[in-house]
Amino acid sequence: MKVDVSNPESNVAICTLWTQAAKVDVPRDKYAIKGNLYSGNGINHMLRTLLANPNVRYLMMCGNDRTGSGDDLKNLFGKGVDGDGNVPGSRVVIDRRLRDFVGRVRENVELIDMRGNEEGVSARIDSLGRKPPWSKPVHVKETRETAGALAVKDVSGFRVEGDDIADAWLRIIDIVMKFGEEKKSEHDVPQREVLNVMAVIDDEGDIEEWLPFGRDEIDKYYETFFGTGSGKGLSYTYGKRLFEYIMSGSEEKWEKEAHATFDQIENALNHLRRAPHTRRAAAFTWYVREDSMSSSPPCLTQITWNMKYGKLFQTAVFRSHDMFSGWPMNAFALRELQKRMAGELGTEPGHMTIISNSAHIYENNYGQARETISHYFTGKKKPFREDRLGYFTISVGDGGIHVRHLLPNHTKTDFAFRGKKAEDIYKMIIHEGLVSRHEHAAYLGKELARAEEALKSGREYVQE
Repeated sequence: MKVDVSNPESNVAICTLWTQAAKVDVPRDKYAIKGNLYSGNGINHMLRTLLANPNVRYLMMCGNDRTGSGDDLKNLFGKGVDGDGNVPGSRVVIDRRLRDFVGRVRENVELIDMRGNEEGVSARIDSLGRKPPWSKPVHVKETRETAGALAVKDVSGFRVEGDDIADAWLRIIDIVMKFGEEKKSEHDVPQREVLNVMAVIDDEGDIEEWLPFGRDEIDKYYETFFGTGSGKGLSYTYGKRLFEYIMSGSEEKWEKEAHATFDQIENALNHLRRAPHTRRAAAFTWYVREDSMSSSPPCLTQITWNMKYGKLFQTAVFRSHDMFSGWPMNAFALRELQKRMAGELGTEPGHMTIISNSAHIYENNYGQARETISHYFTGKKKPFREDRLGYFTISVGDGGIHVRHLLPNHTKTDFAFRGKKAEDIYKMIIHEGLVSRHEHAAYLGKELARAEEALKSGREYVQE
């Protein structure tokens, strides 16, 4: 939640949802605070702000409700919270320290829904009667997290594989909360950050209960992601940048070409239709002239497509990525784009890869991230999955241990290893880069140790 603190004596706070706050034109003396609410999870931060300034008696909600955060806020004021801190009709969970204050906020702060009538906000404020503060300021501390013993230095690059988006997301937020560096952000909210998370996903899967949104929010986000409207009050939309990219040329051509647009998705499809082996099917969202100096430049910067073994593979790169609220929604939209493009080409989608340069979680989401990890991830056993790079057969005979590598389709490769010590063999295998899964490496270590013991003792060895 980005905020602009103005007149602390005002009775009014303005929430502009996804619309840039500056585009809701209201004189600064008319409001105490104005800011965005990109995700329903930011409601916790908003509640702390309202409690700290009891002069606020009216909360004006307006702007582009891109992800349903406005509906979440309306549900909070209309329905409150249940015994577990859940906001009925949404997936928002209110922090434990705030739950006892929700009723008082609802009784004393009036939510005024001005979505779709942003130009009327200033006049609506003028019509409101002056009210006294409803209490003394209350400061509810956030549960601050230290980086912890696992926040190791000089680490960059985490590979995550998931059967679907929800599975990969759990692993990602565990990595960020476990290894992330505690640092400032340019949005005045502390963050935990790891660098260069690469997620490889097989399929989109279901919208599981642990995700911070439901099907309605996804469908609403699709409208923006695939639509070519500029998005009321938004600095940009991915749909506009991908499907109607504004062309620019040299300085002397700028005025002429300023309004010429280019469908990057159709261009990528045409490249793939003409030459399925192309490396030129790519789309970009970055305007160097505009975004290099912008306070809200696109987070997604590039998408590329490649045909591999008859399927369409897709890779997306984010310069900055909110892994808790943004990543899963982005992932569903990107997978939908990949499926639509594969359908246009008459093929199937292959793996989707998302590379997040700055992978971070903001402080106001720490509590929910911890609860999600604790409930759905910690203590679980990772199932054994087939290694994409193949498998190994192990046998003992002729005074040594024999290992042969095979592809997933059971075709033998040229890689064979022989030795008397398990350690020597598994080091050679790892050196060749033939193992891509941790559980596969652990299995190999166990089986090679059994084979070495059988070789020493003369007992029969049978691979498990």
